[in-house]
Amino acid sequence: MKFLFFILMLSPFFVHGQLHFADSLIQKSSLQETVSFLSADNLKGRFTGSDGATKAATYIVNKFTELGLIPLKNKLSFFDSFPAENYNKKMIGVNVIGSIPSSVANDTMIIFSAHYDHIGQADDLTTNKDYTKKDDIYNGANDNATGVAAMLELAKYYAAKKHNRYNLVFIGFAGEELGMVGSTHLADSLNPKLIKAVINLEMLGRPAYNNCYIISLGNNKVRNMLNDHLKKSGLAIKNFFGYDPYYDEDLAHRSDHYPFAVNIKNAFTIMASSPTDRYYHRVDDTFETIDFDFLLKATRLIAIATEEFTR
Repeated sequence: MKFLFFILMLSPFFVHGQLHFADSLIQKSSLQETVSFLSADNLKGRFTGSDGATKAATYIVNKFTELGLIPLKNKLSFFDSFPAENYNKKMIGVNVIGSIPSSVANDTMIIFSAHYDHIGQADDLTTNKDYTKKDDIYNGANDNATGVAAMLELAKYYAAKKHNRYNLVFIGFAGEELGMVGSTHLADSLNPKLIKAVINLEMLGRPAYNNCYIISLGNNKVRNMLNDHLKKSGLAIKNFFGYDPYYDEDLAHRSDHYPFAVNIKNAFTIMASSPTDRYYHRVDDTFETIDFDFLLKATRLIAIATEEFTR
C-alpha cells in the first residue's frame, strides 16, 4: 500500500495540490530564461523592425524548433512578414508562427499568442517618456516578455501531450505597440471559420489581484469555462480567472485578440497586471520587477484550463 501511494505521488497526473503534468513540464527556470533574454539591454526594447526585434524573433524560432514545432500549413518558414509604419517611417514587421499539427485530419486551429515587440528606446515612439541619458531602453519585461515566456511553455506542454484534436498554433506577434498591426495582418489572412479559439497572453508578471482576468468583446462565458475546467481537473482553486476589473481602460480593443474577436467568439486575452501598473511603458519594466512565482503558477493553470478548448 505504501508503494502504491509512492507511485501516485510521482505520477504527473496526480492533482489536489500535488504533482500535475503541467508541474512536471513548466518550470520557473525556463520562464526566467526567456524573460531575461527578451528584456536584456542588448535587445534595446524590441521595437518592431529593429535589430533587437530580429534577435527576439530568432530566439522564438529556435525555441519552436527545439520543441518540434513546424511552420504553419502552406508556409515555408516560421516567419510571417508585414508592412508597418511609425510616423511616416516605413518598416517590415515579422510575426513568428509555429504549429503542432492535429493528430486527426482537420484544418481547425487553436491559436495561442503573445506579442514580443515593445516600445524600443528613447524616442522610437513619440509617446515614450521618463527616460534619461543613463537609461533610455524600455526593456518590456512584463510587457510582454512574460506573455511570450508563458506562450513558449504552453507550446512545450502541448507538444509533450501530443494527440491534439486540433491544429495548435503558437504565435509571437510584432507590431502590437504600433496598433496591433501584426495580429491584424494575420487575422486578415486566415479563415475565421477554421479558428476555434484565440488565447492571447499579456502582462502576466506583476499581478494586481493575485489572479488573472479575461479580456474579451463581451464573452463572459470564457472565464467560467476556464474556471470550470480547473475544477474538473481536480484542482482546488476557485475563480482564478476573473472579470476584467479595468473596464474603463477599454482593454477589449487594445490587445492582439481584438482583430480576431471581430469574427471569432472565443478570442480573448488573459492578463494579470494593471494597465496603469507603475512600470507600464517605463524604462524600469525590467527582469527584477517580475513575480516569477506568480508567473509560474499562472502559466501552469493556463495550460490546464485551456485544455477546455483543445478537447
